[in-house]
Amino acid sequence: MNIIDIGGLIVGVVILIFAAKYLVEGLIGIAARLAVAPFILAMLIISIDLEEFAPAVIGSYQHLTALSYGSILGTVVFLILLALGTAAFLFPIKHPDFPIKYVWMLGGAILLVFILSIDGEVSRLDGIITIAVYFVFIVYLIYDMRKTRAAKEEIEEAESSVEKIIREPSWRFPIMFIGGLIGLVVGAILVINGTKAVLIWTGIEETILGLTLLAIAANSVELVEAIIPAKQGHPEVVIGNVAGSSFFQLLFTLGICALINPIQVSKIAIQYFIPAVVISWLVLLIIVWHRQTPRWVGLALMSLYCVFVVSAVVLGLKL
Repeated sequence: MNIIDIGGLIVGVVILIFAAKYLVEGLIGIAARLAVAPFILAMLIISIDLEEFAPAVIGSYQHLTALSYGSILGTVVFLILLALGTAAFLFPIKHPDFPIKYVWMLGGAILLVFILSIDGEVSRLDGIITIAVYFVFIVYLIYDMRKTRAAKEEIEEAESSVEKIIREPSWRFPIMFIGGLIGLVVGAILVINGTKAVLIWTGIEETILGLTLLAIAANSVELVEAIIPAKQGHPEVVIGNVAGSSFFQLLFTLGICALINPIQVSKIAIQYFIPAVVISWLVLLIIVWHRQTPRWVGLALMSLYCVFVVSAVVLGLKL
């Protein structure tokens, strides 16, 4: 591995961040011109995370399915332990109104992924199942968020973003969409190629590298997206982003990756890393149940994530 590989990985992450932003804004602008309701456009912002989606899909296309699977599991752990933990450590948050039912639903999504993975493969049929479940969840979410007081902050923030986007000149949106799409593919390829170089250089098991390096690289922007609303006093947005992104990765991204190429699931993923995801989910459940995340809890979550990453790498080097 040389400096070019590392440089490509870093450049790929930067391209992913900007490309995802422009692609979503272009899509929203085009949809707005087709008279799509602002609420639905806001849901695009709330429910889609392309920075993590693109590398996982490219990895699956290149038959690195274990890498993609690891990155999906790693994203959930990253969001709950590091993103939420960092936000709470910097700006202790209270979230008394966040509906705990969404956390229970997330637990159901994790259980579904475990059931589909236990035979050692997530097949194309399994992928169709997870995508179908995701769309059922989105339909329910659209219905429920219209009447849930706790969701008002997140919806209002997303709708405010939509209003700013659609003020742009119409001619810009197709360019933003096409440019964002190209950038997303290029950025994802650079990230995957850099990760492959690390895989060859270190010899770490593919799932573990996806769980750690790829998940951290693809989700770097999520740290900022968790910290900003916490600083602005919007705790529901912080928790909502964590839960929503986890749903998207576990159900939609996993499903698309499985449709491209059936995903091979290693024993180590079932024995160690799905349990790690379950533990992270239990932590989120306890946090939402207690309705606050003080600074010491944020520090504990960050420390737990560091322990998780170091343990995974050590385990990978021993395999």
